[in-house]
Amino acid sequence: MQSHVRPPAAKGPQNPIPDAAANWLLNAAKQLGLPDPQARDFARSGELPLPGLTLQLVQWQQQPVAQWLALGWLQRPLDCTPALWSELLLRANCATSAMSACAGALDDGGNAVLVTRLQYQPYSDTCYLAAELSHLLAVGESLIAGATALSSPLVGNDTAGGPPPAASPAAQAQAQAAMTQTWHRPLLEQTLHHLGIAPPAAAPETVGVIRLNGRSLEIIADSDQRHLLVSSRIDAPLHGSDQRELALRANLQLMTLTGCAIALAPLGACLQARWDSQGLDAQAFVDWLLDFAAFADSFATPSVPATTLPRTSLRNPTWS
Repeated sequence: MQSHVRPPAAKGPQNPIPDAAANWLLNAAKQLGLPDPQARDFARSGELPLPGLTLQLVQWQQQPVAQWLALGWLQRPLDCTPALWSELLLRANCATSAMSACAGALDDGGNAVLVTRLQYQPYSDTCYLAAELSHLLAVGESLIAGATALSSPLVGNDTAGGPPPAASPAAQAQAQAAMTQTWHRPLLEQTLHHLGIAPPAAAPETVGVIRLNGRSLEIIADSDQRHLLVSSRIDAPLHGSDQRELALRANLQLMTLTGCAIALAPLGACLQARWDSQGLDAQAFVDWLLDFAAFADSFATPSVPATTLPRTSLRNPTWS
């Protein structure tokens, strides 16, 4: 049994949970099935200690609107080395960023934390908060279980494994729906027009690549019919444990301030972010995309000059 994880003592005074938000936390905790005493403690302190991890809700900005972070402080399994733990967190970011605005990071003390930037919602929307906290719990538990499994000696190697279980009909239908969605097509077609890219012969698929000034930006339309996941490789070697720890430390600030995170993909380091299309148009996406590309270019090492050009002089933008 793992002990409760306590968030590290914060430096300086902390913003207390505002009275207006207390019921938001209380009702969300109750929706998670917590008993009343534990739910009240969470509403008062913003901390929810659980076996293996602790949830913490932090208001990091008050004006012009309240901005909240949901943090999941993780306890590294005893048999998992720091190097393996860092690699697992970075590789998991590829998947977690595809599902929500959540990423693994390290604080200055080396403590592992999942960081989620909550969207602005009225305090009456407890279902949203409960869903985000539930997702954070699921990701944290999966990471701990994965780290434990990877660190444990293999048992029963001589046992022949059977074929993988077939996906349920519901899962197959969900996967098919995700691949055939069309909500994003008008948005991407207008985006290509703003970038001066000729309309493709076929409507944009769920996954595509925009190439700007030599940088490839992979775009995936989320099945929630609202978000676009954008990813681009960056010049940030993550071969050693020290490099990976630095990337994870950077993620804490990156997620808080920009909503971006560094992940370790099969082809190397990449920068990922989710763009929320609600209430915005293609021009807004173009502006954000150019900022994202410039930010990705900034990771170039001094010996490799960045390729960012002024917005008015895009070099042969393409779509594929």
